[in-house]
Amino acid sequence: MKHWPSLSGGERMGEVYLGVDVGTRSARAGVFDAGGRLLASARRQIAIWREPGEIVEHSSADIWSASCSAAREAVERCGVDPALVAGVGFDATCSLVALDVDGRSLPVGPSGEATRDTIVWMDHRAVAEADEINAGRHEALRYVGGAISPEMQAPKLLWLARHAPETFARAGHFLDLTDFLTYRATGSLARSACTVTCKWTYLAHERRWSRDFFERIGLGALASDGFARIGAEVAEPGAALADGLTPEAARAMGLRPGTPVGAGLIDAHAGAIGTIGAIGAALGGAAGDPRRRLGLILGTSSCCMAVSDAPLFIPGVWGPYYSALTPGQWLTEAGQSAFGAAIDHLVRMHPAFPAYALRAGDGFETMEREIVALAGGVSAAARLARDLHVLPDFLGNRSPFANPSMRGAIIGLDLSEDEASLRALYVAGLCGLAQGIGQIIRSLEAGGHAFDELLVSGGAGRSALVRQIIADATDKRVCASETSEPVLLGAAMLGAVAAGRHDMRGAMAAMSRVSLVAEPAGGQIAAFHARKRLAFEALQQAEQSLREAMRESESPGRARSEWPALVIFDCDGVLVDSEAIALARTRGAYAGLGLKLDDAEARDLFLGLSPRSIKDKVERALGAPLPPDFQSRLGREIVADFERELKGVEGVREALAEIGGRWCVASSSPIERTRASLRIVGYASVFEPNVFSAAEVGRGKPEPDLFLHAARRMNVDPRQCLVVEDSAPGVIAARRAGMVAFGFTGGSHAGGGDYAAKLREAGAQRIFKDMRDLPRLIAQQRERVRETRRNGFGQDI
Repeated sequence: MKHWPSLSGGERMGEVYLGVDVGTRSARAGVFDAGGRLLASARRQIAIWREPGEIVEHSSADIWSASCSAAREAVERCGVDPALVAGVGFDATCSLVALDVDGRSLPVGPSGEATRDTIVWMDHRAVAEADEINAGRHEALRYVGGAISPEMQAPKLLWLARHAPETFARAGHFLDLTDFLTYRATGSLARSACTVTCKWTYLAHERRWSRDFFERIGLGALASDGFARIGAEVAEPGAALADGLTPEAARAMGLRPGTPVGAGLIDAHAGAIGTIGAIGAALGGAAGDPRRRLGLILGTSSCCMAVSDAPLFIPGVWGPYYSALTPGQWLTEAGQSAFGAAIDHLVRMHPAFPAYALRAGDGFETMEREIVALAGGVSAAARLARDLHVLPDFLGNRSPFANPSMRGAIIGLDLSEDEASLRALYVAGLCGLAQGIGQIIRSLEAGGHAFDELLVSGGAGRSALVRQIIADATDKRVCASETSEPVLLGAAMLGAVAAGRHDMRGAMAAMSRVSLVAEPAGGQIAAFHARKRLAFEALQQAEQSLREAMRESESPGRARSEWPALVIFDCDGVLVDSEAIALARTRGAYAGLGLKLDDAEARDLFLGLSPRSIKDKVERALGAPLPPDFQSRLGREIVADFERELKGVEGVREALAEIGGRWCVASSSPIERTRASLRIVGYASVFEPNVFSAAEVGRGKPEPDLFLHAARRMNVDPRQCLVVEDSAPGVIAARRAGMVAFGFTGGSHAGGGDYAAKLREAGAQRIFKDMRDLPRLIAQQRERVRETRRNGFGQDI
């Protein structure tokens, strides 16, 4: 480790800031100057235990000792007076620490060892608990992308309550690992808004915990004392805690007592703070807009961080989280459960790896140099994986499917055991991971984000090959920070904020810079990655089909793929009797612009179409663009009318109770309007969080994009879906998606015999007007499916 150059003559070292980062396998510390330059760093390994049942555990005492030792060495290495360390910040993985009321460790697993008091973020012991929580469809799940992950803390707490009840009862404090570190450093039990909002379901936008959520999932005991055991006090990241370092912590870290300590961050979030506000000559010297940058943190797992001024609800993506990263903004978080861990696991399976590792001995640096040299360029290196394809979901899919049961796959293997095939497997793994990132980016942008560039951090982000493959696969510029340790820098920024030198946005602009940029190659390389994307998506579909086939084979009494696996409901005119209200308001609004329509004309022009499609039609009819705020104002007026007049379609609850299985909503209306409609009529708890909007896809009805999007998010084969629609464009969209469509005529707008005829002409296989008839019609259609299969005609229905 290089020391920062000594200052000469009368020059004097200024204030510095210490960042401490705890990852899955090590604790690191780094000292940075006021400009964000790394002066020195140090690392200590930490113990990790793995057991069957996807159990992974740490020792918080071991982590604290390693953190203090690394901090002391980093300060000593840079040669500064400890008194010049003006602030300290911590970040860590989102692991769960259990302590008793006196702060002593409690066992969290089958070993019964109290020292093993920390459930590691990647521990998947609580998959069943996560599934159970998700089945409750509580409103709080909206803020975790609609489905809670077993990597989050509520499922793990429920697991402890059931499988380690003594630990659960004795625990005085359950802390995220970051909050444990600030507790040991300062004695403060305040939790960071970052940790509790992103991983514990704290509703930061309302500054409260949801008592109802915890009671409904079986953890009401945590609410009985005002949530003191999981965080009665919550502080924004970087807020100064207590009186700074305690004397004991200061001695352990080699610093002075009272040094300010900021409320911490999850490790990936520290990487985002350390990058998304960066400036630099590589970007023309300008400070980028963090709202148009994706923070891409590549470590053991990968995380994608995006901020916005308004909440964006994106299925399968965590958040939106208020003030969890930057004050007053909303954070959206996606990612892959395994990134570096996936590559490491992948190459270790290859028979040539042990001998290669002995020869190379430096991780993957030698391999990457050889790959680039053999390929004749960084972008061209991807071609080594032309015939080899990897689906790297070894730990499930975190985003955008939120499915921990998904697994990895490789296709294209032969009997080669040489180093060339090892290099090809490594590149194929990188391509698969890059395709997963591209899939996440498309989901985020469909949900309302827009990105000019990706700001990368984490260990894998230092690789030029990794950066270029991601740039080429996603068609986005990829930028790397000037500092080699952007995650540590993000932690140090917390120290600068705690010391009062900056607010968070000021620290981001003052202390981070970009020095490396990978531009998409385009041309033939772009076409190559487009073909790799098709292969990637085909692998995902095959993996899903195989898992479903095996589930069916284990249930011999159950018919193969009982149809429908998913019922997709349109909202307006199907679940809520809204169309007449909305059409009346819409007709009046457009009449004011000179476009006068009767009821039938309005239905033909607007029914079933997305706001974008309606806007295009109206502007063509008017021969002029609509006023800029016209549609948003009209939308607010429609919702105001709904608040006064809207009623739910009768029989919905009865039909769903008899149908059973799974269902969701896919509407052409904006997501906010759809959710407002469901809330007003009392159906929100029935359908949330599985509510999808045409705003999330490129094309609205009658194109199939929305229904295919809903099926993909629900992880269901489109051929196994039934769509209930009230409009001809909706029925056409369903049929184009390969789904069965039923036409519903029970809305007050659907009078007249020609309405049913139009639905039938569009392709609806059954027409009905009473929602209570739906279970009977499904049973009839299901029998038709069985008959078709018995006759050997597959499942074309």
